[in-house]
Amino acid sequence: MKTVLIVEDEKPLLDSYKEIIEKAGHMCIGVSDGYQALDYLASHKGEVDLVILDLMMPGVDGLEVLGAIKKSDVKYGTPPVIVLSNMTSDTVIQDAFQLGASSYLVKIDLDYDALVKELDKYLVND
Repeated sequence: MKTVLIVEDEKPLLDSYKEIIEKAGHMCIGVSDGYQALDYLASHKGEVDLVILDLMMPGVDGLEVLGAIKKSDVKYGTPPVIVLSNMTSDTVIQDAFQLGASSYLVKIDLDYDALVKELDKYLVND
């Protein structure tokens, strides 16, 4: 069983994504902001197989969190990061990939099957 950390500040969305991830057979840890995500990754280094990261959050935004994760694998480990956002600006998407995102999904376009298919790219046969 793989462990997925999902960072989403909207509780209904967090609960929905968490349910999808768990139905797909993975353990899911949900946190509601970037600070919690970084704290969790630091205290559970090497235990998180994948991070799903929202961009628009209170406190620290997702791009800052992504940058922190990718700059310090010694502190946070090396999990792939899937950005999950409704931001569709080419600049934001490009910034996410330049910071080290493995994938970028648009929430409004995403359904259950698409999310599971994307998770499988990183979690199956690993």
